[in-house]
Amino acid sequence: MSVLRLAHSYDTHQHILKYSSIPMHKRLAFTLVELLVVIAIIGVLIALLLPAVQQAREAARRMQCTNNLKQLGLALHNYDAALGKFPPGGLGYPMVWSPQSQLLPYVEQGNLQDLLDFSKPPMAAFGGPTQNEEAAKVTIEMLLCPSDKDKVPGSLYGGISYPASMGSGINERNNSADDGSNANADGLIYSLSKNSFRDVIDGTSNTVVFSEHLLGDGTDSAPPTGDYRFRVIELSTSTQTTDSACTAANAPKWSGQRGSKWINGHLNDTLYNHWHGPNSIKPDCHNGYHNFALTSARSQHPGGVQVSLVDGSARFVAETIDLTIWRAIATRAGGEVTSGF
Repeated sequence: MSVLRLAHSYDTHQHILKYSSIPMHKRLAFTLVELLVVIAIIGVLIALLLPAVQQAREAARRMQCTNNLKQLGLALHNYDAALGKFPPGGLGYPMVWSPQSQLLPYVEQGNLQDLLDFSKPPMAAFGGPTQNEEAAKVTIEMLLCPSDKDKVPGSLYGGISYPASMGSGINERNNSADDGSNANADGLIYSLSKNSFRDVIDGTSNTVVFSEHLLGDGTDSAPPTGDYRFRVIELSTSTQTTDSACTAANAPKWSGQRGSKWINGHLNDTLYNHWHGPNSIKPDCHNGYHNFALTSARSQHPGGVQVSLVDGSARFVAETIDLTIWRAIATRAGGEVTSGF
């Protein structure tokens, strides 16, 4: 009797297991609708998170850019302490050495500067030696904003994101023919300049010495209408770059080579002025001899540009800054009152 009950109990248990295993198996799978819902939720989450990730990355790049500009500002202090002046923006043609090339030992690039022969021109095109030409091909990370490219497309040379300020672009007060002269400038660094801290009458915390520009796209032709971020107007030879001459409609030539060589003390490479406001919608303009230019500081940072001040600090300047104030903070001794820029 007990054997029959045990057998019956066993059969019943097996039946229950068999019965209960059927719905258990079905619960282990997703239906097509459930799968589509999960995919849709994941897509929404990615769409929400991606902008946040991009903003975080840009914030990190902007912080690194700020640090680069601070290093340049401190290098300027050390250069002045050693030589009693700021580096000039060129020593006269063909000795067009950039101020950044002269600051190399003060930004931990002394070994690179040892390769340079400053007694000769910086580039072979000006009669310089091969050793200078080869050194110019070295990429210097500290001279590049991480939000931008590391060189102009197609260029063999190390690019540069941080030009030195020549000043406002104004030659003299109330002069309608201002042309951003590289010799007659009201800033700190320009051709054959010999300024030092004693010449910064406007105050070291009120005067810009370095800022940003965007590297060119390497295309020497007219840009898409209205997009002047990566190409500049190039007037012929020694033509003065007055506001009336530098119009996109009448541009004789365009250049996509801005910032292509950190070694060159050129307006298109390592120098700029404050004629146009930050991220201006107007095109930059220089001439073939690079001794006149009307330019804008430009960056990939939303809303403005970073600047380095003579006191060694760096700050972000909004592109909505009043143009009068923007030009005033570029002068060394203009006597302007500038606060809250």
